[in-house]
Parts: sequence; structure tokens; C-alpha cells
Amino acid sequence: MSDHPPVVARFLRYVRIDTTSDPSSTAAPSTERQKDLGRLLEAELRALGLEGVEMDAHGYVFATLPRIGASRTTVALLAHLDTSPDAPGANVQPIVHPPYEGGAVTFPADPSLALDPKRQPALLRHLGHNLITSDGSTLLGSDDKAGVAVLMQLAEDLVHATDPRPELRFCFTIDEEIGRGVDHLRLDRLGAHVAYTFDGSDVDALDVETFNAAEAVFSVAGVGVHPGYARGVMVNALRIAAAFIAGLPEAEAPETTDGRLGYYHPHGMTAADVTTAEVRVLLRDFDAEGLERRKAYLEALAEALRRRHPAARITLSIRDQYKNMRTYIEGVDARAIAFAHAAAAGLGMTLREEAVRGGTDGARLSELGVPTPNIFNGGFDYHSRFEWNTVQNLERTLRYAHALVRRWGEHG
Repeated sequence: MSDHPPVVARFLRYVRIDTTSDPSSTAAPSTERQKDLGRLLEAELRALGLEGVEMDAHGYVFATLPRIGASRTTVALLAHLDTSPDAPGANVQPIVHPPYEGGAVTFPADPSLALDPKRQPALLRHLGHNLITSDGSTLLGSDDKAGVAVLMQLAEDLVHATDPRPELRFCFTIDEEIGRGVDHLRLDRLGAHVAYTFDGSDVDALDVETFNAAEAVFSVAGVGVHPGYARGVMVNALRIAAAFIAGLPEAEAPETTDGRLGYYHPHGMTAADVTTAEVRVLLRDFDAEGLERRKAYLEALAEALRRRHPAARITLSIRDQYKNMRTYIEGVDARAIAFAHAAAAGLGMTLREEAVRGGTDGARLSELGVPTPNIFNGGFDYHSRFEWNTVQNLERTLRYAHALVRRWGEHG
């Protein structure tokens, strides 16, 4: 029997399941292992007695709790199954640490790593908390299995509750980390007027703005020949790809920007030999006009390289991923934000509205007509082996989730 609170025990179980997504895959989900967690949630939701429990062919998991009281609003609560491919996600070994007293926290699997308040000052706001980390060989998976655990515990808590609540649609999505979280989600199956994703970092934070986002793929087909006879013949695709990366403004990179500043982020390069190379670049900007400027810059850079290397075959494709969600939320149902604040106030909390330097399923859902702010889940240092959450933050997120449901039940 676990000595941990139920929501924490759930979290520790779920993070052990490898659900890493794969941006190179065209399948949906991009990795079948996401369905391993989906099947577990489906079974647990059925055992709890929720209605309409289903995992569909793409791996989305759905369940419904009927309304109690007069609320006529259907509210969806979402979290995503996959974890980021930016760090190892297999064989996660979670560790619950003793109450934090300050200083650096080391990882048993890699003593060279340390959580240090000099790098992560948020640690000093968690004195006395029981930190939760991996052993240092993998990420933790708090993004977003913290959200998954909170919503699953909320479902269990509410099954036999009698307080007013709206009709609740629980939904666990796939491939959020690679920007495809709602690509195959049927909105009629979700059936919600408003929604919330529990996928934000820190606590007491409400994400109501996101970047406008796109991904560019720069591809080069060169000409290969023996290097001893290469003069005037060889066209080295790797050199052209490197020149493309070098042409990205250094002052507009993730590592050189913060706040509301956008960026270009080359996040992947593949090359079989000198004849082929591909570079993937993320484009981010809070303003739609700014994103279009970035697209135009890449088009001009690619065209300049075509002129310099006429024997190469150079292509550039750009795919929109999601848009800044605030305008969509306020245009459809501003209560999605107002009720989130009111629920916090009822607990004596004050939510910080944040413009998140990333994206969530909520950005896409808001664009599609379902206003979906993003709620905190207590975690920090996502997509890395430094990732951490705390026992107390998970419990706080769960308390807030209860308050949010209660607010919609009483006023929705």
C-alpha cells in the first residue's frame, strides 16, 4: 500500500510507462506505445463506472461524467499521453525525495547532473516540499502525466460526489509534444462548449496566450562524387544545410530570447551522405504578422541558396502548427478565463495569466471553436532529465481542478 496521496501514487505509476512520441513517424499515434497508457486509462475509467468510455483507433481516450444540477455547459478536461522525444523516456524510475531544505539535488543515475537553485530559482519556492524527479537517466514525464494523474484522480473523486457540476468530458490526447495533438480528434465526439488542458508548468498559472507556430522543412539534394575528382562536380548537401542554419539570426533563437520575443529554432538535421540533407526549423511568434515575417525570411534564405548552388535541388515547406489562442477564447466564451480566475479566488489563490512560450492542444482547440485555456500541473524543467514536480504541487493542482468543476456546476 502506497504511503503517498492517491494522485501522487497514480502519477508514479503512469510515468513508468514509456509514451514518447516520434516526429519522424506519419502514423497516428506516432508511436503505438502511447496506447499502452491509453488502454490502462480506459480500463481504470471503466472500473470507476464513467459513461461512454472509449479508446478510439487513434489512441484518444474519452469518458463522461453526467451533470448534477442546473448547469447546461459541457466542459472538457484534457491531458496528453505522450512525452517529449527531446530526452529519453523509457524505463523512468521516479524518486520522491525527502522535504527539500535548499541546495543542490543530485540524481543517482548521473551524479554529474544536479537540480540547483542557482539555475532553477523556483526550487527556493518549494522549501519543505517533497520533490519528485527521475533517477537522472530519463525525463520524469510530468509533461503531461501530472495532468493525466490529476484528471484521473478527479474522475475517481467525483464518481460518487453530489455537489453541482457540469457534464464533464474527460479526454486524453496523443502526440501533443510533436504538434499533432488534435489532428485526429473528433470535435463531435468531444462534444464540449469549453475545455481546459492541464498541461502548464509551475502552480497558480493560467496560460491564455501561446505562440503562433509553424515548422519549416528545408531539404537539399546534392551531387555526390569521389572527393578526389570533386572539383566543379560535387554539390555537398551538408554544406548547404549548414549554410541554411548559419543564416538564421543568432539574436532570434530560443536560447537568446524570452518573454514575448519569437524565435527560429533548428531542432533536427538528418543526412545520409553528401547527396541529401534535411533541416527542421520551428518558427514561433506571438503576433501573426511576426510569424509571416519569419516564413518570408526563410523563403528568401532558401532562394539565396538556390542561386548560389544551381546544381542542387532545394525545397522548403512550411506547415502551420497552431495559433495564439487568446483571441479565439475571448471571441467564443470569455467565461473560460473568468471562471478559471473565480475558481482560484474561491480557494484564496490568485492565478497569474501567462503567455506561454510553447503550445498546447488548447491552442488548436481554441482555433477550432472550443475555447481552451491551459491550467498548471505543478511541473518544471520539461523535456529534460532535470524535470521535477512535487507531492504538494500535484495535490494543489487537484484541489484547483475540483474548484474549477464546482464553479462551472454552480454558474455554468
